[in-house]
Amino acid sequence: MTGRVAHFRTKKTGIPAGLMLALLVLASAATAQVQLSFSPTDTTVSPEDQGRLSILIADSLEIRTIDVTVTYDTTVVRSLGGAAGRLYTDSGIFTFQGFEENAPGTWYGYAVILGVGLFVKGPGELFTWDFEGLNPGTTPITTVTVYLATTDGGWFSDVTLPGTTITVQDPLSAVGPPATPPAEMNIYPNPFNPRTEISYDLRQPGLVRLDVFDLRGRLVTTLLEGVRPAGPGTVTWDGKSRRGREAPGGVYLFLLQTPSGVVNTRGLQLK
Repeated sequence: MTGRVAHFRTKKTGIPAGLMLALLVLASAATAQVQLSFSPTDTTVSPEDQGRLSILIADSLEIRTIDVTVTYDTTVVRSLGGAAGRLYTDSGIFTFQGFEENAPGTWYGYAVILGVGLFVKGPGELFTWDFEGLNPGTTPITTVTVYLATTDGGWFSDVTLPGTTITVQDPLSAVGPPATPPAEMNIYPNPFNPRTEISYDLRQPGLVRLDVFDLRGRLVTTLLEGVRPAGPGTVTWDGKSRRGREAPGGVYLFLLQTPSGVVNTRGLQLK
């Protein structure tokens, strides 16, 4: 709980630390699994065009707080700011909200309803992020942390927000044959429990690295790091972290860095 409270900047906002702590540490974590989503997914914009990503909840749940940290590639898009979504703004209830970018490529936003017994109810839009296309390319939009608070101030214990991508592309460049991917990567079986095999096919030889991340953007383990020849190869993940601990069930992101570029895919570990 301490890590969650640290996200709120009481010195900047002027909210007394005691009040903020009371808002966030009123109850134990709720036992509900909540799936959020970015919308639109895998969107494309032109250079200098502006776009918006929304964080949506599909469940009919009563929410007081959303607290989220997201990373992106600053060479592909420029951040223009973020704010509470329409569930909050259309509710008529006072919402304490903020948006910060204290490190390049990382933004942090929150929306908190202040007041006993007050809440918004899904489904709907919880938060928005506005951006502008800069240079041609594709940036992963990766969730580092996401928290939701219940009506009594407790935290839902299992909240996920799968990442998405933003592609910046000149419309004229879209004419013609599709670009060849820098490599191919597949996972089988998928879903798996607990072992799976990752196969890849490199376009050119060179230094290769294959990492596994969880949905909060944390490195779970590195499966491959070194020089590899062009062509196919395989590596197996036993479902354990780099410290040898069994990773919990859920969605994992596999990121393959090659001399030709980066490819990624997702896998689901069942428990």
